[in-house]
Amino acid sequence: MDTKIIGANSPLTQEALEARVAALQHKLADSGHRTTPQRLHVLRALLATEEHPTAEGVWERVRLISPTTTLATVYKTLDTLKEMGEVMELETCDQSRHYDALHPDPHPHAVCRRCGRIDDVAVAGLGDLQSRATVSSGYLIEEQSLTFYGLCRVCQGVEV
Repeated sequence: MDTKIIGANSPLTQEALEARVAALQHKLADSGHRTTPQRLHVLRALLATEEHPTAEGVWERVRLISPTTTLATVYKTLDTLKEMGEVMELETCDQSRHYDALHPDPHPHAVCRRCGRIDDVAVAGLGDLQSRATVSSGYLIEEQSLTFYGLCRVCQGVEV
């Protein structure tokens, strides 16, 4: 494993990261997708951070160990992983798309309007909220997205 991608701040242990990469590698193969070294680098870059990187951010990390990987390869890999339900795509107030592979199931996020920081937010009762929305709207709700916008602690000047 190359520490240029993983780094010391990885939210997963080396073993957990490699287990997730192996599982995704099998899932890709089972669904008829090739598992190229470039795709594996993209997977590792996504799983190596609690941040919600953009495709460009993933590409910058991947290029450190695979300089020939193109941005198009990163986008294609992200699209494939998104279709497989293994990556969540987030749109922010600046219209850039960010990706979450650590927690690909729908969950709320908080986005700082000043610095662009994105954090996962733990909120109990979302399943119940979706059920209530289904009942009150008459819609068959298939997915949900909940994003809070405001100022993070750093931008508020609050010590973290």
